Amino acid sequence: MRYLLFALFGIFSLLGYSQSSKPNIVIILADDLGIGDVSALNPDSKISTPNIDKLYQEGMNFTDAHTPSSVCTPTRYGIMTGRYAWRTPLKKGVLNGYSNALIADSIDTSPKVLQRSGYSTALIGKWHLGWNWAMKDNIDDSNSDIENKVDFTKAFSGGPVDHGFDYFYGISASLDFPPYVFCENNKTCCAVNATFKPEHKDADKLVAKQKMQRKGAQSEGFKAQNALLNITQHSINYIKNQDQKKPFFLLVSFTSPHTPVLPRDTFLGTSKAGIYGDFIQEMDWSVGQIMKALKQMGFDKNTLVIFTADNGASRISFPIEFEEKYGHKPSRELHGRKGTMHEGGHHIPFVAVWNGQIKPNSKCNTPIVLTDFYATFADMNHQKLKENQGVDSYSFLSLLQGKKGEYMRKVSIYTSYGGYFSIRKDKWKMDMHPKLKKRKLYDIIADRGEKHNLYLDDKYNSIRKDLLNDLTQTILNGSSKTVQHPALDSSNVWPQVFWMNDEFIK
Repeated sequence: MRYLLFALFGIFSLLGYSQSSKPNIVIILADDLGIGDVSALNPDSKISTPNIDKLYQEGMNFTDAHTPSSVCTPTRYGIMTGRYAWRTPLKKGVLNGYSNALIADSIDTSPKVLQRSGYSTALIGKWHLGWNWAMKDNIDDSNSDIENKVDFTKAFSGGPVDHGFDYFYGISASLDFPPYVFCENNKTCCAVNATFKPEHKDADKLVAKQKMQRKGAQSEGFKAQNALLNITQHSINYIKNQDQKKPFFLLVSFTSPHTPVLPRDTFLGTSKAGIYGDFIQEMDWSVGQIMKALKQMGFDKNTLVIFTADNGASRISFPIEFEEKYGHKPSRELHGRKGTMHEGGHHIPFVAVWNGQIKPNSKCNTPIVLTDFYATFADMNHQKLKENQGVDSYSFLSLLQGKKGEYMRKVSIYTSYGGYFSIRKDKWKMDMHPKLKKRKLYDIIADRGEKHNLYLDDKYNSIRKDLLNDLTQTILNGSSKTVQHPALDSSNVWPQVFWMNDEFIK
């Protein structure tokens, strides 16, 4: 028997079964993608996404997945930390390419959880959480041009490699924010010695806005049109260089279909939704290439792959006027787009594939939030959550395993670009606004399109009060779970709490 076991072990090793039993994890994050933009989710879509559709055939469709905010930076902060971004000094809006690091050194992160469990970790693509650029010596502080103050030849701090990623290749913010330069680990890849002036012009003003980029510093040879391909190639190279014996975590953060909407020439005219559809079809091709690389390396047998987005579709990337022109609705039946509290701003595609663990072509209707990655990674690796870390994160590992009753989230909170709060509990969704007449209450299960506002109906007074109490406590307690008694600093000053609780505001 002993000789037989030795023989079997040798055979398994030859067949490649020496790979760690811990699953690799690959998250593919689209930038500004609506649920109507994926053809598997929208039979009326004018965009074809066969590679993403294949993930839905092979995995689990989370039909009620949400981002913690309807804009980029706060959502990415939530993915990284398991915390709502409004617990930081960033109460609204997004960062730019020169913003300082948003993640404090004291905050634990999702990739750090995996590092502690023996994973190699990498982020390839868009960061958009700020880092601390090195500044030139003896700079003139009176000069308001930040590009003249930054020393692009020196290492920056507070970026991905300082917050849990062993390797980083990507850009500091969105592809419409300067500086236009790819960075590797904590340094720029190329010399930044040119000032970029947008050259993408179009007679159609709406199309011109789709291609919008802000002027600013740019490295020589940088082409926004090639950014998605560059990210894809580096992701593939990373996968092919991984050790079969050590698990890895790869976050692929695409620049599509966020502005500038610039598909490569190969994809121009391939969709029926203009350059926006073409750009998404290029992204779909990128997904296919990444999945192909995983299969070639044999990683598809033990890799959790998740495809999702950081928020809903943008009004600039695909103007409302184009919905009728092309017959395509990025938000499908949902109301609203990116930046709003409406469902279309934060309700996103989310599909998970895990060979042998997730049932193919399955669905999960339980509402989840992207802040849940932190707790899920900890759960997968039998780590207890650190005290006062991941305070807004709940593990959805049980949902991946088909055990719905073990997911503990009761309340979800979403924010708009302006920093206003929306709360979801069971079937109820309530949007808060300083003006009473602009507050909303919906039975979001029966009314996905948010057509019937129940806020001013006295029959729902108890529902409103219950939701407002949960929202207020979640804000003031410093956690979605228990009272943390946070220190009284600038991040815990909440003027919104006062007006939200004042029912007499006109």
